[in-house]
Formats: sequence, structure tokens, C-alpha cells
Amino acid sequence: MEWTKRFRKALTFSYDDGSEQDIRLAALLNRCGMKCTFNLNSGLGSGDVWEYKGCPVRRLDLPACREVYAGHEIAVHGARHLALSSLDPEALHQELAGDKARLTEIFGTAPVGMAYAYGDCNPAVTEKARSLGLRYGRGVWENHSFDPQADLLAFRPTCHHDDAQLDALVTRFLASEPETPQIFYIWGHSYEFDGNHNWDAFERVLDRLAGHDDIFYGTNREVLL
Repeated sequence: MEWTKRFRKALTFSYDDGSEQDIRLAALLNRCGMKCTFNLNSGLGSGDVWEYKGCPVRRLDLPACREVYAGHEIAVHGARHLALSSLDPEALHQELAGDKARLTEIFGTAPVGMAYAYGDCNPAVTEKARSLGLRYGRGVWENHSFDPQADLLAFRPTCHHDDAQLDALVTRFLASEPETPQIFYIWGHSYEFDGNHNWDAFERVLDRLAGHDDIFYGTNREVLL
């Protein structure tokens, strides 16, 4: 964690699935001087459409949208967003190695991390991720903590952006003057902001967190590795 040479606090974001709402989210984070890791499914194209709380969700055509993610990190999320622990070894390899290879082809940089689709993983999955050169893997189980974690392939985020404790966590993080490194890790799906009508609330959170000279703003790779 190179940032710890100058900082004791770091903020990072992780968003899944590559939906059209990522365009708005990336622009918002850029305005606030923040960085995110976007976990993408390269085997599902723009024809994949569903609804979340009555709002349409469409995946981006990734090769046509490279500029959306400029300045941020791209990570593996499974080629087809499958539950990984249910797959046989060959299918698991195709799901992870295939996604990594395709994302490398599209974006020109090999991913070094991932988010587990549905938070689904087991020892076989984490070992496969490790064998493919993936160095961190994020689940979906919040720990409401800022402490660094030893097992990065079973990484637990601080909270989801809809967590009831988010505002309290922001207050605690901003007020802290830690002697050891602290990491505030927020995750979610950008389409949830449409379905829950809370873009404005999230923007207010970002405005509170932005512009502090004692916070390092980085991607997952920059913060965790």
C-alpha cells in the first residue's frame, strides 16, 4: 500500500455489472476527485436488459464505452455473472479466465482483482482467482470497519451505499486521526440509484468526503495492493 507513506486514511469505491448508470456515476466521481473500481461482465452485451424497482437497466457495450471508465480501474466480475461456487472446474475457469482475457483485450490492462457475483465464493473459487493472478476479491458482506484486512481474496467492504450506517461511518471516518492505515470501502450497483431515487443523497455523501488533504482517493488496486 504505497499510499501509506503519506496518508493514514484512504477512500475507495467498487461498482458492479457495467450498467448505463455507470456513465453518470463515473462523471460524478470524477467531479469529486475520487476513483472507483468497476467490476464488469464481458460476456454479457448491451442487449442484456432487466428492471430494478421498475427502472430499466441496460448493460453498456464495453468496447464502445472505454472512455466512460478512463482514470478508474477495471476488474473481473465473471464473464456471464454466474454463481461461481456452483460451477465445475472447467466452467469456473471459463467464467474467470475468459472475463479477465476479454477485459484485458478491451481496456488494454490486465485486471488484478475481482468482485464475486452475488458474493458467492468458496475455497475453490478463491484458489482459482489466485491461480489467475487475481490478488483481491470482494464479497458483499459489510463489516462497518476501516481496518486493513489480511485475506484480500475474501475482502469485506466497509458498507454498501444504501447502508443505514453510511452517514455515521462518514462522520467517524472524517473525524478520525488514526495512527495506523484505515480504509473506507463503499460498494454497490449504479442502477440502484435510479431505482431508489437517491442520486442526490449519494452526491451529498461524496461532497462530504471530497477534498480532504488527509485522505488518499484511489482505486481498489491502488488502495489494497
